[in-house]
Amino acid sequence: MFLFLSLIVLSLYILSQKSYINVIIGYGVFSVATSVLFFLLNAPDVAFVEITIGAAFVIFIYLIAIKKTAEVKVYYIETPYMIEEKEGNLYGFEYELIKEFLERKGLDADFIKVNTKDLEDPIDNINDHGEILAGGIILEDNNYENIIPSNGILLSKLYAVGQPNKTCLGIFTTNLKSQSFEDLDDDFIIDAVRFRKIVMGGETLLSKKIEIIKDTSYRIIFYKRDKSLARDFNKFLEEIKSDTVYYENLVRRYIG
Repeated sequence: MFLFLSLIVLSLYILSQKSYINVIIGYGVFSVATSVLFFLLNAPDVAFVEITIGAAFVIFIYLIAIKKTAEVKVYYIETPYMIEEKEGNLYGFEYELIKEFLERKGLDADFIKVNTKDLEDPIDNINDHGEILAGGIILEDNNYENIIPSNGILLSKLYAVGQPNKTCLGIFTTNLKSQSFEDLDDDFIIDAVRFRKIVMGGETLLSKKIEIIKDTSYRIIFYKRDKSLARDFNKFLEEIKSDTVYYENLVRRYIG
């Protein structure tokens, strides 16, 4: 009776786990318990097969599979307060979110900086190579078939400076050329964190006409083949936001 109850408990444990490693450990213990049960039911041959195949060989195969798929390529547009390099280490609100999410899933992250000088569209990175694109991304266009945007991770605003004919890289909007926000001088659309960086840096804008044109939010982009990863991230985000104290402290730590 104890073993039967143990199998039920182990099954519920496996179903509730988000980390692949924890699932494999739970499965291994389940196989061992099943082997003991078979042995007590006078089926030693079945018990032997179960412990060798179920608890050893299958787990070994799963570990190899996870090892090969456990590293997620995260392309990022360097963005102040969100994800940026400081003294050789990555830092920021989005970086912390993505890192914690992947750690919970037992996955490693390979963060790769987007080369903003040579690339017209950063989304090309995940179309060709990666799973995730981050870095102060605001999607005003929905014309991309190969991506899945996450739910909003942080509220933001769009500012119009002068008569906009361009925007900063990371804001995807129709008919506006994108460029690095450090290169913007006048007549552009910019988001809240980058605008804050300009103001805090004491930079002088050529135009004195600045207005808020839209309330919006930042998102993280997933490649279409990674639907389960995007779905799990949204669940993780919902969980993080439900803990208002933790979420607000995280925002305050990196955004202010």
